[in-house]
Amino acid sequence: MEIDPGHASTVIVDSYRNLNQPPLSESNSYKGLRIHALPGLHEFLAAVTLKHMKIGSSLLDIAAGSGAMSQRLSDMGYQVTATDYVTENFKLHSSIPFVTSNLNELFSNEYSLSFEAIIASEIIEHLENPRHFARECFKLLAPGGKLVLSTPNIDSPASIASFLRSGTFLWFSDTEYQVDGHITPLSQWQLHKCFSEAGFLFRWKGSFGKSEQRIQGSPRLMLLTKGVQRLSCRSNDLEGEIFVAVLEKPEAGTSASGCV
Repeated sequence: MEIDPGHASTVIVDSYRNLNQPPLSESNSYKGLRIHALPGLHEFLAAVTLKHMKIGSSLLDIAAGSGAMSQRLSDMGYQVTATDYVTENFKLHSSIPFVTSNLNELFSNEYSLSFEAIIASEIIEHLENPRHFARECFKLLAPGGKLVLSTPNIDSPASIASFLRSGTFLWFSDTEYQVDGHITPLSQWQLHKCFSEAGFLFRWKGSFGKSEQRIQGSPRLMLLTKGVQRLSCRSNDLEGEIFVAVLEKPEAGTSASGCV
């Protein structure tokens, strides 16, 4: 764990620094670049990006890690800039512009131009203040620009069952806190409030993966999960392990009537 000098922000990155090596599994990498996410999530987010963001757009990849998503999006035709707190893990300094930033601070000040697109994959759960992050992303986007956001879905039936049984959501136990730096669990309701209050419109919501896979070794949790599913009024599209949303900074004069 690091405490940022002068600001005392909690930044847990030791596990990522220790992964500054070739990927252990080629099945969860892209062109030899380690993917710090569930297998298949980067492909899913790339497809969402392609559907909602015009190829050729200027795009900021926030929390870029090794650069796997940055390289994938660059290969798709986007004009990518990357940023991360752990500079040494990024492998593409010679080919993709990179900015070192602490996302708990005023990171929008690091850029002189706005972006047409932002992707923030699996990062907001690592930050102290999601509203601050939402406001900073809003500043960085040009009017009409879009943000693709993903984070562990604490509203999934399996995560709710985990909370009922142990008091912690999936991906937010003490182990994930210390090893993965997951310090801020956010419900879909909280995310909607944070980003709507920052000025964003929600253009699409969905989810990725099956959270039940993480509890298959616990028959009691599986049974409790099935009970939660029966009681839930939530759409099946929003019950996956990772919550994903596309948000838009509206053009001047645009109303919120298009949000979902």
